[in-house]
Amino acid sequence: MFQNMPQEIEVKYILPAIRREFSKILVREKKYSQKQAAKILDITEAAVSQYFNSRRAKEVVFTEDVIQEMRNSIDKLIANHSKPIIIGEIYRICNLTTVRQILCGIHKAKSKDLEECKVCFEGCESECEIQLIKTA
Repeated sequence: MFQNMPQEIEVKYILPAIRREFSKILVREKKYSQKQAAKILDITEAAVSQYFNSRRAKEVVFTEDVIQEMRNSIDKLIANHSKPIIIGEIYRICNLTTVRQILCGIHKAKSKDLEECKVCFEGCESECEIQLIKTA
């Protein structure tokens, strides 16, 4: 039996790391307060503080290409920080090939007997190839 499903890895590692980077972009680059960032992202001020103090979501490091995509997401969130936009942008970032690869790496590290697992990429071969070309 698997120790973790990919979705559990996503919830425990990937989603908090995306929120961490969104928070950092809002505060450091866009000059919002931590309180304002929390409101825009619909998370607690304590969560934002923990992201900045490396007490939460410190295990995942994103590439500069993914960070740039997050900057694009933040621009959309600043213009309209409704719940559907937040959900849509986080979902979009989660589905970037590079982020899927991070998820897959964590999943393999946390679960036994997954050296040959490709479940995170099944059914998306052509989309993955397109995204890999864009990031190359």
